[in-house]
Amino acid sequence: METVTIPRDNHEEFLLSEGIAEEDILEDELTVKEEVPYTGPGPHVVTGPIYVNDAEPGDILEVHVSDIELRAPYGINLFAPNAGALPEEFPWSETHAVPFDLETETAHFNEDIEFPLDPFFGIMAVSPPASTGRVSTGPPDYFGGNMDLRQLGVGTSIYFPVNTEGALFWAGDGHAAQGNGEICVTAAETSMTGTFNFTLHKTDGRLDWPVAETDSHYITMGINQDLDDAMKHAVRETISFLVGQKGLSPADAYRLGSMAIDFNISQVVDGNEGIHAMIPKSLFGDDGGEIDPAALDEQF
Repeated sequence: METVTIPRDNHEEFLLSEGIAEEDILEDELTVKEEVPYTGPGPHVVTGPIYVNDAEPGDILEVHVSDIELRAPYGINLFAPNAGALPEEFPWSETHAVPFDLETETAHFNEDIEFPLDPFFGIMAVSPPASTGRVSTGPPDYFGGNMDLRQLGVGTSIYFPVNTEGALFWAGDGHAAQGNGEICVTAAETSMTGTFNFTLHKTDGRLDWPVAETDSHYITMGINQDLDDAMKHAVRETISFLVGQKGLSPADAYRLGSMAIDFNISQVVDGNEGIHAMIPKSLFGDDGGEIDPAALDEQF
């Protein structure tokens, strides 16, 4: 899936003024700005939906991120009034291009500071049921969406609850790099191509919330407008996961979470704020074992 970051007004002029070479500017960004109408709600440019044969409500769609390629040697970062973690202290706008060195896989913040590229899609989602109506791309929810969870890069598998016929998967909001929290509103936003493998799981239960896994961790998530409530949600999702997948009692899962599991802030800028739990697979043997989709319906 080819995705495009949000083009700025006077996009080409902006990038040139920021020192991006004309030959490096991605033509698709200019085309989207000129030819694709804004339909909203939500600010993002997303690609999709992808119809998955035989998918129906109650199923689980496993999405494996097989590959991510950057389509341009730059990203865009901004903050704006009434947004971000400190809107009252930064009541103005700034937008800057961030050059990438694709050979060394680094981003150049300024002459003295660079950091590694670590791309992922800020938005991956299945569609909510049609009865929900039009949904903004801004706040993440039970269908995924704008999770801005930096651990969901290449090699990750995300399990989504299917809510409508065909699942209708979509993606966008490419991030070349992001710190946990995404505090100023945006990461190093960029255009990317993702390669995804879909596996459809028919189960008797019902997955209520996305769950993910990497080679080293299981990842559970909590989302809420209030960060404290997002934490409680993440804890409940983690206990449910450990009960259903590993056979722990709720009390033992609660204790293990306090001693051996990291709960991190995903983002605090998308309306619904996010907490994710990093559950080491090493707690359960050499590889921990893969997620059993049939046991993802456990609810604590």
